[in-house]
Amino acid sequence: MSDQHMDRIMALDPHTVGVRVETLLVEVENAGGQAARTAADGVVRELLHLNEAGLARLLDGLVTVPGVAEELRVLAEDELVGGLLALYGLHPVPIEERVLVALDRARRQLGREFTLVDIDAAGTARIASAGCASGCGSTGESMDAAVSRLVQQAAPEIVEVVLEEAAPEPKLLQIRHRPTAPTGAPA
Repeated sequence: MSDQHMDRIMALDPHTVGVRVETLLVEVENAGGQAARTAADGVVRELLHLNEAGLARLLDGLVTVPGVAEELRVLAEDELVGGLLALYGLHPVPIEERVLVALDRARRQLGREFTLVDIDAAGTARIASAGCASGCGSTGESMDAAVSRLVQQAAPEIVEVVLEEAAPEPKLLQIRHRPTAPTGAPA
């Protein structure tokens, strides 16, 4: 593989490629109608299945090599590699763990605590934020965007991030000793 080809591959932005593919599919539909679009979608789907099978076989062979499982976790931190593995359900790190790491990054960057509430089957991550969430004006909106970006970078299979305000911590009830009544006084 030439250095020029390798440089092009290493600079590949997955989001840009996704937009380009969708644009091409729309062009196919505009030129040939819905039947052409359906056929093109089928071709893309079959190519994805082929890539999935190839990656699965590659990973299946690699994990038998001592020490490679940990190396795969490190490689999967790369946005492109991690996204590709997540696309095919082959990511070596569970989705919840990746989201928790992203929320820790968000905490360090934004100075707020975040808690993963749940991830539903549709790919929506509900996250509780201590303090203001999206109702805090522009600060809240930028916080929403930052948290969404960090979570979706770590777990591209998350399609939506819903940030909600965490329930306030319950106040502690102070229990004090009852003053003792003077001797001889009624209690």
